[in-house]
Amino acid sequence: MDHQITFLPGGLRLRASSEETVLQAASRQAFRVPRACDAGVCHLCQARLLTGQARHKHDGSVIDASDGPVEPVFCCLIQPLTDLQLEIERVLAPGQLPSHEVTATIQSVEQATPDVKIVTLLLPAGKAIEYHPGQYLWVILDTENQAAFSIANAPRDDRTLELHIRETRDSVTYPLLEKRLCKGESLRISLPHGDTSLYRLRDAKRIMMIAGSTGFSQMQAMIEGMIAARDERQVVLYWGARSARDLYRHDATKSLVFLHPSIRYIPVVSDQPEWPARKGLVHQAALTDLDGDFSDWTFVCGGSPAMVYATYDDFIAAGMAPEQMISDVFDYAPRDA
Repeated sequence: MDHQITFLPGGLRLRASSEETVLQAASRQAFRVPRACDAGVCHLCQARLLTGQARHKHDGSVIDASDGPVEPVFCCLIQPLTDLQLEIERVLAPGQLPSHEVTATIQSVEQATPDVKIVTLLLPAGKAIEYHPGQYLWVILDTENQAAFSIANAPRDDRTLELHIRETRDSVTYPLLEKRLCKGESLRISLPHGDTSLYRLRDAKRIMMIAGSTGFSQMQAMIEGMIAARDERQVVLYWGARSARDLYRHDATKSLVFLHPSIRYIPVVSDQPEWPARKGLVHQAALTDLDGDFSDWTFVCGGSPAMVYATYDDFIAAGMAPEQMISDVFDYAPRDA
C-alpha cells in the first residue's frame, strides 16, 4: 500500500510504499533529498517526524509521532506505515536544482549595440554550479535591489556565464548596475532560478521559440543545450527586433542553428522598411506561419511583459490552449485573470 509523504516546510509530496524507505521512494521519483550514504551515518537526511507512523528498516521498531516528541529520524532508514509529514530542509522536486549565492568576476563587456551589452562572468573555482539552459540569475546590487537576467549560454566547462543586458534608463536598478559593468569588477549573483527551461521542455514534441529583443538570450541557451545533447526535435526560433542592428547576434545565430538539422531561425524586423526579409511584429509572423495548426507545439516566449502577453492573447484567440505556452513573465509579472 502506498502512503503520501509530505516534506515541510517546502510542501513537496510523493508516494511511497511500506516496503521501501522514504529516501528510496524519493530517489526513484527523482526527488533530491540531502544525502551522502544510505545507512544513517552521514545524518544529512535527518528529519523530524511531525505526523504518522514509520517502521525502522533494520530493527522493525515503530516510530509514532503521536507518542510525543521523538528522536530525529533518517529518511534512509524509515519505511512509512501511514501518511507521513517530515520536517527537513533542502528537499528538491524533480528537475529542481539547488540555488547558490556566489561572487562572480566580470571577464569581458562587449557593446553589441548602443543599448545592449554582452557581459561574460567567471564563476568561482570549486564546486560546479548546475543549471538548466533557459534559467536565469539575480544580480544582487545591494540589500534592497537586484536585477534578473537570463543566462544566455548552456553550461560550459570554463565556468563562464553570458548575460545580454539592455539599457533601461527608466528602471531603478539599471543605473546601479551600469557603473559596475567593467572588466574585473565583482558581482554578487544568485542562481539558478526560473522554471522556463530546457528541462521543462523535455516532453515537448515540437518547440517554437518567440523572442523579442534580449529575450533572445534565453532561447540561445536552450538551443545550445539541445545541440550539446544532440536533441533533434523540431524547433523554430522567431527573433523580433525594431531594426537589423538590434538583431545583435544575427550572424552567430545563423551559424549556431546550422549545427542542428531540425532548427529554423526566422528573424523579424518591425521598423526598417528596407529589411529584405520578414517584417512586422514577431508573434504575428509566427501566427501567420502556423496557419491555425497548434497541434503538438509547445511555445516558449521571452521578452517584455507587454510583448509576451500580446503574444499569449493573440495565440489564445487563434486557437492555442493556454497550457501550450510557457514564459518566465507569467511568474515574475502575473496579471489579473
